[in-house]
Amino acid sequence: MSFLSRAGVAATRSTRVVQKRFGSHAAHHGPEAPPTQEGFTSNGFKIALIGVVSLMAWSRIDEHLTKQGEEKHPFTRYIEYYMRSEQESNRLNEQHIQLAQAIAEDKKFVNGATRPPKIQLRYPEYVSTVTFEALIDVVLPSVSFSV
Repeated sequence: MSFLSRAGVAATRSTRVVQKRFGSHAAHHGPEAPPTQEGFTSNGFKIALIGVVSLMAWSRIDEHLTKQGEEKHPFTRYIEYYMRSEQESNRLNEQHIQLAQAIAEDKKFVNGATRPPKIQLRYPEYVSTVTFEALIDVVLPSVSFSV
């Protein structure tokens, strides 16, 4: 090989351009789809517009409700209507404190109790391997159960 042919081979290798193909281009072999019309017709825009209009309307209604000389906002009156009175809350708190004290006394009683002493058996394996006939012989030695 001559020097020029080597240079030509090296030049073709180094100047090779790699074309990148993305998944969206590779999957789309047919003619391009027509462009879609984009406008303010999506559901998100409708919801946002309704939200803005309703907030503006609520602010006007709220101003009207509080300008009538009422001392409290309607929401405040609604919450206070369904709240417990202070006397009822105090009664429930006292009842809860009494129950907590009773539970504490019960726990103190139970934790202060001592367990009965353990009795060590001399031959514990006899307890698990005893047969019904042996128990009968020990409990009722004079009675015969034979047929």
